[in-house]
Amino acid sequence: MAFQFLVILAGLVLGWVRGGSVWSITQVRLRYIWVLPAAYVLQHVSIHDLHGVLYQVVIVLSYLALLLFCAVNFRVPGITWAFAGTLANFVVMAVNHLRMPAYLEAVKRIDPSAVGPLQRGEMGKSIAMSAHTHLNFLGDIFPITIWPQSIISIGDIVFSIGL
Repeated sequence: MAFQFLVILAGLVLGWVRGGSVWSITQVRLRYIWVLPAAYVLQHVSIHDLHGVLYQVVIVLSYLALLLFCAVNFRVPGITWAFAGTLANFVVMAVNHLRMPAYLEAVKRIDPSAVGPLQRGEMGKSIAMSAHTHLNFLGDIFPITIWPQSIISIGDIVFSIGL
């Protein structure tokens, strides 16, 4: 989510430079907008507070909510990109027991102390990318070394294009 913060900030600056106004956002007609914060809260709770089957149920519900939001708002410019990025992240997690593979070299660049916990499976929804994880090219592979630091996936990039 740190990357999305950076994208939103960049979008606000770009809009301002182009003569736009943040108040114009009210002209975008999004249906069921309440689903977005609800899905992100579900994701945050599942990643940081839940384990086992409860984690799995809540993380799936959060992604299904985000995909449903995109589906009912397909007519809004950019939503197809957001849908594709969300779907890519959900698919890679679905084939990896609802965990996102993270490239160890990228993790080392951001926070070397996180490698051990990642390899032990103690890093929220992330798991260490290996020969045993699937669709690794869709995992978290790109380190963002400017503030706020994070590791992002192709799905995050595609989602951000829509954002």
